[in-house]
Amino acid sequence: MKKSYKIYSAIMFLMLFIPGILVLIMPGRDFSANENRYLDKLPEINAQEIFSGELQEKVSDAFNDQFIVRDFMMGLSTSFKKTIGFKDIGGVYLAKDKYYIEKITDNDIKKDQFVQNLMHLSYFAEKQKAEVYTMLVPSPGTALNGKLPAFAPFYNPDSVYNTVNTILGKQGIIDLREVLGKSSNKNNNGNLYFKTDHHWTLQVAYAAYNEYCKTAGLKPQDYNSFNPVKVSGNFYGTLYSKVIDFTAEPDSIYAIQTSQTDNAELDCDGKKRTGIYDKEYLDKKDKYAYFFGGNYGRVDIKTGKNAGLELLVLKDSYANSFVPFLLKDYSQITMIDARYYNNSIIDITSSGNYDHILILYEINNFAGEKNIYKFIK
Repeated sequence: MKKSYKIYSAIMFLMLFIPGILVLIMPGRDFSANENRYLDKLPEINAQEIFSGELQEKVSDAFNDQFIVRDFMMGLSTSFKKTIGFKDIGGVYLAKDKYYIEKITDNDIKKDQFVQNLMHLSYFAEKQKAEVYTMLVPSPGTALNGKLPAFAPFYNPDSVYNTVNTILGKQGIIDLREVLGKSSNKNNNGNLYFKTDHHWTLQVAYAAYNEYCKTAGLKPQDYNSFNPVKVSGNFYGTLYSKVIDFTAEPDSIYAIQTSQTDNAELDCDGKKRTGIYDKEYLDKKDKYAYFFGGNYGRVDIKTGKNAGLELLVLKDSYANSFVPFLLKDYSQITMIDARYYNNSIIDITSSGNYDHILILYEINNFAGEKNIYKFIK
């Protein structure tokens, strides 16, 4: 028994000591593809920071980020926690059927920020000549509530959407809860969102497109007419990156393929190209960035129609797989992501000839977004 314990202790010591030494002698990594973020590196020694405690904090962050077997150790930790019955790891629920669902409770919905954002949106809408439509997409845990662990805390969606209706009124509101509920029952409460990622699937983006067309007076096209094809079967998304579960099953990504998706002319923050997809991302961790190459402050799309309606989309990344369905309906589409756009958004609408304006956010993203003030500045 003592011999086994000594062997175990020696193995654990080597697993921690050797990677720790390597952190000190090897060049630091700049970026983690798995976590899709830049990593902290060992800082230069600064006497002032030593006495303030900042240096110790920076060194600790750097060791955490640069630890050579970081992902493997995270996976071991997840395996152990699953074995002893954990259902919540790092703010992610280990849900049924190998779904990972972000844990969002009532306390996580910042009510003051949410109400302020809605007030900004209401003021913005009142100033527009164009028709304004608002689509605040339910969080995955709302639509997939049947997959949540038993008694798992989650925010009250009825309360959240009642706040939306109270401040904005129901005019132009596209509430997808009923649509997702029907799709959820039809698909056995699945296939609405990726298993390993927080985004919706192409099929649900199409269901949202249908609802948008009904509201905006457009004629929706049949799903198969868009020629949906599987572009990747090996997608591990953002929620997987938080958990690192060795038993995770990869998602498949589907995208529509039409003459518009191939031939549309794009201007992405000044970078021009043809076609809305960026195939390079299919060989990277962040495969969802296949749609438009990720997020930009401003994307201007000329669809190839000589004359037609013009659309402005104020959005988060949920719009990236949704907007391709609309290329047949508009001659020009402008997408603005307030997180990366620093000019006046209201000036865009006053100088443009937009017929329709769509605000499209996942509702929890919208509630906590600190850049909605840019709608009216």
